[in-house]
Amino acid sequence: MPEVLVRRSEARVRQEAHHVLLEIDGHVTELPWQAAKQLSRALRIMAGKAEEFEKAHEIAFDQAILLRSGAPFGLTDNPDIQKEAAIEAASNPVLRRSMPGGIRSQEQLGVPTVRTEPAGGDGHV
Repeated sequence: MPEVLVRRSEARVRQEAHHVLLEIDGHVTELPWQAAKQLSRALRIMAGKAEEFEKAHEIAFDQAILLRSGAPFGLTDNPDIQKEAAIEAASNPVLRRSMPGGIRSQEQLGVPTVRTEPAGGDGHV
């Protein structure tokens, strides 16, 4: 049975017949399997956004490398991180020495995405 510690809380996930039981601090929520799949997708999306926020500086630096190399795609669609990447690409002395020639890429297409679900899904539960 998977268990995880959530901010001093204890969470357990169980399956009984065609339902998924989510227990947090002794409070049990019974979900149909379809709702559990939607919840897991939403959690995965929000976890990705939280991770992007936490690692924004590293993503901006890596995207700055792509900018200087002329790659026509980026690593994020977040405009704040894209702005930081452009500043980093133009002003970071280490990048400027190791990748001379200025910023070749003037346009970014955003993050390449492979979709496995029909179009129109917005990640909301």
